[in-house]
Amino acid sequence: MTTPHTTTTTTTVPVPAAPAKDPNMTPTTNPTPPKDRDLPRRRRARNAVIAGIAAAIGSLAMTAGPAVADDCPNATLRAQNNSTSLPECRAYELVTSPFKEGFAIVNQPTYTDNAVAYTSLGNFAGNGMGALGNQYVARRTATGWQTTASNPSGPDYVSSFSARGGAEALSADLGSSLWLMRRTNQSDDLMDYYLRTPDGVFTRIGPAANPATRPPGSPGTGSPFPLDSPGVPNVSSDLSHVVFGVPPTVAFPGDSSTGTILYEYVGTGNDRPRLVGVDNTGALVSTGGTCANGISNDGRVVFFQPPCGGTVWARINGTTSIHMSASACTRVCTGSDDAGFQGMAVDGSRAFFTTSAQLVDGDTDQTSDLYACDIPPGTPAPVVPFNRCAALTEVSGAATGADVQNAVGVSKDGSRVYFFATGVLASNHGFHDAAAVAGDHNLYLWQKDAAHPSGETVFVGKVDLSFSAVSDDGRYLAFSTSDALVTAGPGADTDTAADLYRYDAQTETIQRLSTTTSGAGGDQAGADVVFNGPRAMAADGRTLVFQTSEQLAPHDTDTASDVYEWHDGQVSAITTGGAQESAISPSGNNVFFNTSQPLTAADSDTNFDLYTARINGGLDLTQPTPCTEDQCRAASSAPPALATPPPNVSGGVAVPDVDPVFSLRAVTVAQRKRLAATGRVTLTGAANTPGTVSATATVTIGGKLVGVGSARRVMAAPGTFKLNLELSKRARTQLAAKGKLAVKITVRDSKVALPRSTTLKLTHAKTKNRAAKSSLVAGAAIAVGKVPS
Repeated sequence: MTTPHTTTTTTTVPVPAAPAKDPNMTPTTNPTPPKDRDLPRRRRARNAVIAGIAAAIGSLAMTAGPAVADDCPNATLRAQNNSTSLPECRAYELVTSPFKEGFAIVNQPTYTDNAVAYTSLGNFAGNGMGALGNQYVARRTATGWQTTASNPSGPDYVSSFSARGGAEALSADLGSSLWLMRRTNQSDDLMDYYLRTPDGVFTRIGPAANPATRPPGSPGTGSPFPLDSPGVPNVSSDLSHVVFGVPPTVAFPGDSSTGTILYEYVGTGNDRPRLVGVDNTGALVSTGGTCANGISNDGRVVFFQPPCGGTVWARINGTTSIHMSASACTRVCTGSDDAGFQGMAVDGSRAFFTTSAQLVDGDTDQTSDLYACDIPPGTPAPVVPFNRCAALTEVSGAATGADVQNAVGVSKDGSRVYFFATGVLASNHGFHDAAAVAGDHNLYLWQKDAAHPSGETVFVGKVDLSFSAVSDDGRYLAFSTSDALVTAGPGADTDTAADLYRYDAQTETIQRLSTTTSGAGGDQAGADVVFNGPRAMAADGRTLVFQTSEQLAPHDTDTASDVYEWHDGQVSAITTGGAQESAISPSGNNVFFNTSQPLTAADSDTNFDLYTARINGGLDLTQPTPCTEDQCRAASSAPPALATPPPNVSGGVAVPDVDPVFSLRAVTVAQRKRLAATGRVTLTGAANTPGTVSATATVTIGGKLVGVGSARRVMAAPGTFKLNLELSKRARTQLAAKGKLAVKITVRDSKVALPRSTTLKLTHAKTKNRAAKSSLVAGAAIAVGKVPS
């Protein structure tokens, strides 16, 4: 029996919490020291004059951008990285390598809080392979994002199936990766699994197909993408367990089936894998094929279905098989084997599945029900021919005609599951104060915890949803839908476009998240919200990101699809001008997205790059980089231990790579004066490779960073260059009106990863004359022992 509940609709906007401190960031500002009241006033005045002279000289060097009124600890870095409009003290950081041979990233990256894995057609960062899909990992360090190439490099090893986009699988921390590889002197058809560890060493796990079925051959024989290659594997979080299916044509000796055969490797150095889809006697449960449904994060439990879409099983530590969908009835129960796996706790302790078969005495109809099977810890003793589920629960209850459709989200520990059913399974009212109606698309929540030891089913509401995500504890369910679920208040949904909603199981309320920054609006016809499901929700459910072409923030003035963040009731723009594939790290510290816009000075092209808007982030772009191309190119990521990249070859003769370098001559005092007087300056530098050099000038006007000049030159050969930069009329007018102006000049070389920047503090001639007169008066006063007030 279920307890009546009432679910209400709310548009309350709570006060955002203070941003979490990022432990990986080094403080960028020093606390202001207390004023020394014992220092004589005359001495303080002289020191002030000296400090002013030092500041004037220092303005000629590489300095930070213009100061911005900002309470964030990373205010200076936010200004440098064009990030002052971002919420939660976030700052833009370029994650992918600035130098990618002109290629963009080609897959949806995998994220942790401080690492990102992605693939690119470009061959960089020490990668010597040049395959169809090159795997890279960018890792956040104290000095920025450092890119490492993961591919095996010639001449010894070649990745067999790089068309999948690099590695077959990645460890949870992105430090290790799984590869299908062969030696360069072997047939293209050869398939072996290898483990790449964080030190770059590749260790053979075992063959991915019966070696007897592989032609010995030589390089260039066979197909580079055989039709009988293994499927995408299921892996444990540390890659110590690898579960994969192969067609019967490449099965290992003694294993016979007409469909996919499921295998598992544990550790490295194996000659052959062990079977997964077997009972406690070691016999295949079905000769019609077996499908893997999932694996626990430690690899202890593998869930499978033999045949696919038939019964549901769990294989524990390679020794014990639990037939989860076996009947537990004490009477004669009916039904067919039509089970469908629906989800699991990450540690494998509980799994959910649907079936129309009657598995418990209380199930008396023929419609589909949702069941939960609890898997005991350790390795249960095997019972011939199989173990039954010792704790089987009919989640959808004893109601007749449950007709469960599917589950849409499971909490990490399996204590909560959200699912759809057309039957009436609970008596409470959901949002809109409506009750479940037979035949409707009813959304339910089942929870079993200390507060609900026997399990409880709650009606959430009637809704047709698209992509969804569940917080780690299952309290929050976020989803996109074109249904208007909030119909009153400032956040009311008044159109038919897809919007983002979040249900709170604790308060039993629903909120519309895709509003304007004021908490209202967001109702432009046809402006659908794009929500990337689990990738777009932080682990605690308090921060979500989405994309929309609607202008939800005042400074978003175009119709491009942009990334927005919802955090504790506040909507904020993360991008303006266009971005794609938004996602968020588990902690919420990083909002990742792809964009062709060069958002920071480190990005020198318009190819799609991966960025993050990072809490307390920002990289110091004024510091000289110790490397010259792609974060030291090969130096930033040593090649894998099994291979050395081949040398460059030109005309049959090996020639060394030349690291592109460019230098910029310091702006002299005379040049700075001329720039203040005429708005023109000539920048001089040198580059050791052909390419394009360019300069941009920016100033802060009205709190916004504005471009006020640019220059560009194509260099056909190495040598010196000159860039004639002229300030815009707006900048010259601002200098005349205010008397002073800080101009940041950034110079880029198309072949060099990071630019060079300098900020010139200009003073208008009239202001300078007034300042000179004041200095004479002050100097005379100091000379006679008087301190000017």
